[in-house]
Amino acid sequence: HVGVLNDLEAAQKRCVKWVYGVSPLDSWSEREYYNKLVTLRILPIREQFYFNDMKFLFKIVHGLAPYDLPNYICLALPTDYPYRSRHNKDIVDGVDSTTIKCTVDPCTSTFRNGFFYRSVKSWNSIPYEIRQASSYASFCFRFKCHIFNSLSDHV
Repeated sequence: HVGVLNDLEAAQKRCVKWVYGVSPLDSWSEREYYNKLVTLRILPIREQFYFNDMKFLFKIVHGLAPYDLPNYICLALPTDYPYRSRHNKDIVDGVDSTTIKCTVDPCTSTFRNGFFYRSVKSWNSIPYEIRQASSYASFCFRFKCHIFNSLSDHV
C-alpha cells in the first residue's frame, strides 16, 4: 500500500518535471516540488486520494450518493455531549451539524482500514464551514483551497 503510493508519487514527480522541461535526473527539494504542484494546481498523490475520499463522503453525508452511512456511523448531535468543551462546543451550540462519529470500536484491521471507519477522523478534521458547504461544487472548491493552504503551511 505505502510502496504503491511511493511509486505513484515518483511517477507524478517525473511528470511534473516533464511539464517544466527539467531532466528527470535533476533533484528538487520537497518545498520546490510542492511549489511546482501548487503552481500547476495539482494535488500531491496522497492528498488527491484524501480529496477523492472526502468528496465521496460529502456526497453520502449530504444525500447526493446512492449510499447511506452504515448504521455504526452517525451524525454527532448536541445531546450526545453531557457538557460543553473546546472540542465539542460547535456541536453543542448547534453551529456544526456535519461532525460524524463511529459508535463501535474496531476489532480487526480490516474494519479499521475500511472506508467509513478511517474516513470519520479525516472528515471531522475538515473545518465545519467547508463540510457544511451549500453545494458539492462549493465543497470541492473550498476543500481543495484548504488542502493547498495546508500544503503551503507545512512545506
